[in-house]
Amino acid sequence: MGLRTFALLVFLSGSLGAFAASRGAEIVPLKSGAAALSPQNTKLQFVCAHVGAKPDPRTGRFGKFTGKAQVEGQALKSLTMEIDTTSISTEFEKLTTHLKSPDFFDVRRFPTAKFESTKIAPGTGSSQVTGKLTMHGVTKEITFPATVEIGPSGLTLKSEFSIDRTEFGMNYDPTKVENKVLLTVVVGEKS
Repeated sequence: MGLRTFALLVFLSGSLGAFAASRGAEIVPLKSGAAALSPQNTKLQFVCAHVGAKPDPRTGRFGKFTGKAQVEGQALKSLTMEIDTTSISTEFEKLTTHLKSPDFFDVRRFPTAKFESTKIAPGTGSSQVTGKLTMHGVTKEITFPATVEIGPSGLTLKSEFSIDRTEFGMNYDPTKVENKVLLTVVVGEKS
């Protein structure tokens, strides 16, 4: 990743975080110690950029997914998500079609992506969530930070982190598209 692109991703990460924080997340209610996650109460988006002098970052979302955040007392105990990759969308129809193709998500062969936590380590102000991400037919262990707030009426969760798309077999021309993809998950904000 070039220095300019890295700086842009850091800027975008900070901007997205500030934007999410300024809007404030709605508390997602708990039933039997769990919050059901869906596009109606959870934002799941990604940002990737072109390589070169004009990176033109592009934002994408998934319109269909389900998940569950299990809590115990004041601690997040597990987090699962199942994403319908055919529901991917961007602001550009041509880009959306390309992302669905074998160059990227190959949604005909791999219509589902999944995340299942295996360990959650609480921390001061931020938890570390570790789990298995399955995407494009490849399963990898990832760890990411998450700010979790749990109260009597429910929970909110905010996380921003990067993954390398090529680790999941999405090897489309790295001279044109950055390998690093910034993911944002906000439980308490609509997709």
